[in-house]
Amino acid sequence: YYAPYQCFFPAKQTQLLQMWDKIGLPHERPKQLFGSPLTIIGFNIDPNAMSATLPEEKKAALVSQLRLFAGKGYCWSLREYQQLAGWCEWSFNVFPRLKPGLSAVYAKIWGKTEAFGHLHVNTSIIRELLWMADHMHSSQGLLFYKSL
Repeated sequence: YYAPYQCFFPAKQTQLLQMWDKIGLPHERPKQLFGSPLTIIGFNIDPNAMSATLPEEKKAALVSQLRLFAGKGYCWSLREYQQLAGWCEWSFNVFPRLKPGLSAVYAKIWGKTEAFGHLHVNTSIIRELLWMADHMHSSQGLLFYKSL
């Protein structure tokens, strides 16, 4: 039990907090997480399974957006391309092997500056985004292995 937060923590975490108090190191209650899984910057981190995954609802939303974006005959603004690329880049923290799936998107938007100018989706983009969506849908995320 850690009295300043009026909360139970694992024994070693409580000892760490008490040590921080003794040396005057500031800490905040909302940052004192424990358990399994932990949600950190939107990812589910399971220290017991040594894995990092996207929550199912976030993964489903991204897969859905990738498939929508890859529709034939669609055109999207430069800003929408950039938003999709940013969302995918964030997901690469747990799906690092899917990074090549944005190469056609980056080739398409390279050198463009008009945020609301519309760009058509070409076959390379369709192929790569659908590849990413399919692999992301079936992937369990990132597994960490304990080093010896």
